[in-house]
Amino acid sequence: MNPLVEEALRFSSIRHGGQFRKGSSIPFLSHPFSVAMLLESDHQAPVVVAAGLLHDLIEDTKTDPQEILSKFGSDVHRLVLAVSEKNRDESWEQRKRLTLQQVKSLQFDEVALLVADKLHNLRSIRYDLEMEGMKVWQRFKRPLRDQSWYYHELLSAFEPFRSSTDLIGLYEQELHLLFYGEKNSKDRKVARLFESMLTHFIEDEWLQESAPLCQTAYELKEIVGRETIDETEIVCFRQRLHEAGLTTPLPPEKLAGMQELAYRTALEPQQILALMRRSIVN
Repeated sequence: MNPLVEEALRFSSIRHGGQFRKGSSIPFLSHPFSVAMLLESDHQAPVVVAAGLLHDLIEDTKTDPQEILSKFGSDVHRLVLAVSEKNRDESWEQRKRLTLQQVKSLQFDEVALLVADKLHNLRSIRYDLEMEGMKVWQRFKRPLRDQSWYYHELLSAFEPFRSSTDLIGLYEQELHLLFYGEKNSKDRKVARLFESMLTHFIEDEWLQESAPLCQTAYELKEIVGRETIDETEIVCFRQRLHEAGLTTPLPPEKLAGMQELAYRTALEPQQILALMRRSIVN
């Protein structure tokens, strides 16, 4: 083992000692260790692998960034700072939007570290769902719909870096497995959600799907089934669809459902219109 990586493993195991993954009895160290293994398999440099082992120290322990700098050097320090959330006192939404905004300014090795972190998070959620069911989402500060938004938006943010690391392709596959139940199935499954909202909802079809997709389908059904919709909820979305080329007026409840689907899946109005046209043609 590389000496820097070995020292990072030792240091991380001490600082994360006694900590556990959210809502579980799994030692927290399993996460940074898995992130480091992903980076190693992606043939990243030892400094990046070491940063994978240390990436949660600033957020989740009392470790001072200067201590990382003095023990592991400027590159590891830079990498850990790059993936550590700033302004921890701000709301969940503000912190996640800041992370998304900052992705475009990251260096290639920093992106690889961030992708490995989020890839393992997705994988862990999926494994826990298989073992414990939908109560897993209760561990988080925001529910399924918001977690879906964040992980989909991250994929969009990672897109310009796709050629720099194979981990982005793995991240996309894991996202599909978690939220749609199959690899490379987003377009097909989202089109089905769209058709259910625009035409009719067949309950038995959704019961056969993965639990997150099934829950999403039922929640969208509830939105489009409302008797009244607050117009202020959809006025901006209606305008964006109009600017994208929608000329057919749609009832407020359908627009509200479309807006929610766009949020959860990080779809732009142009993509929503393409799905709608496909549904009409079919």
